[in-house]
Amino acid sequence: MMPRKLLLTFSLILLLFILALSSSAQESTAITIDTLRVRTAPGYDQLQIDVMPSRIEVVVEGRNHIGDWTLIKTPAGDIRGWVASRYLMWGDGVVLEQLPVIEVVVENEATEVLSQLHQTPIVATATNRARQLYAQGLAVGNQPDRFSKVGDCQSVSQFFLGVFDRGEYHLGADYAHLQSAIDHFQGSYGRDSASVWSGFTIDSVVDPIFADPSRCEAGESPMSCEYRLYRPSFVFISMEVWHGSTADYEAQLREVLDFWVGNNVVPILGTKADNYEGDWSINAAMGRIAREYDIPLWNFMMATYDLPDYGVYDGFHLTFAQSFFDSPTHMENAWPRRNLTALQSLDSVWRGVGGG
Repeated sequence: MMPRKLLLTFSLILLLFILALSSSAQESTAITIDTLRVRTAPGYDQLQIDVMPSRIEVVVEGRNHIGDWTLIKTPAGDIRGWVASRYLMWGDGVVLEQLPVIEVVVENEATEVLSQLHQTPIVATATNRARQLYAQGLAVGNQPDRFSKVGDCQSVSQFFLGVFDRGEYHLGADYAHLQSAIDHFQGSYGRDSASVWSGFTIDSVVDPIFADPSRCEAGESPMSCEYRLYRPSFVFISMEVWHGSTADYEAQLREVLDFWVGNNVVPILGTKADNYEGDWSINAAMGRIAREYDIPLWNFMMATYDLPDYGVYDGFHLTFAQSFFDSPTHMENAWPRRNLTALQSLDSVWRGVGGG
């Protein structure tokens, strides 16, 4: 039997060992001093995968060799990636230079989705099916100089494309060639579509209860009302924030597309800048469906990639400036980029189907 004194000594050593082990395993922490763009690897040119809120405590895993980038994660681990070190306030006892140097590329479902979207051009192009729809549409009376819109508050004519009917734009030398598309579709840009309203979601536009009774007939959905009133050859489909599941969004989007394709109208489907769902899955669904339906995809998300938070200032709304495409200052905002790339997409698809 171990003597009492020796037993106490052994117990004390064991306790000290446990405390030392616990201390060594304690995680290093920091506080974010601003809203941070989280990337897959160190560098401003690396893929942005998420946004870390400001003024929250994060776990620090390590740094790159130089120390200007730090790998962090939320305590729950739901956000993880590389951020610029200068936007972190270090926790007690944490010294940047003493952090372990690590080489990690963060990959998850969101990064796979973003990688695919990053390889998709911003400006939509005509597809074989688009050419077929355009020709068939002309044969049944669709108008070659008209387009419609299906969308929410980011599609209202006050902000989206209406500037080209109101003359509130500067093309500049680089985009002067787009004037012919502006002239050809004059009247469509500023027109109030029956399938656009600030409160619409992807399921609203197929439901007759949301149709404008002053313009639409009994039993018409906002979309069917719009088609009857205007008979366009092209339609922009751009729906943003969604509060349900991605599977439900995808099912509703298919219903929307089936309607327009069924009426031989060429859809131009636009990805969105917000990531309200958290994993970019809605944009991924748009890309997948555009390929499946063989229709033009306007990748608006990538038009805002180099802007803070993709040009979204409150989780949804876009930063605003007038559509002066020859002004670098104006083009540091999302709205002029939205109008420019939409116009470029319309011009590209219109010419690609043989209309221009």
